[in-house]
Amino acid sequence: MMLMMLAFLVDQTQQLCCPLFRATWHKMGSKRELWDRMRSLFRDFAFKSMRMLYEALFYGMKFQPPIILYDDD
Repeated sequence: MMLMMLAFLVDQTQQLCCPLFRATWHKMGSKRELWDRMRSLFRDFAFKSMRMLYEALFYGMKFQPPIILYDDD
């Protein structure tokens, strides 16, 4: 329960205090679209910070072919 409250507090703080979050939210058009896009990027990429994630959503990303990790065993 406390973890959910902390997540809610962090989310509300982002909405109130982070201009990049608000600009990204506005660009996506709805909070649902923003969270769907965030989830899709979380599945495939490792971001060093939330700022990096918001910048990827706001400015876009250049995609490159994946590096395949082969198991040589």
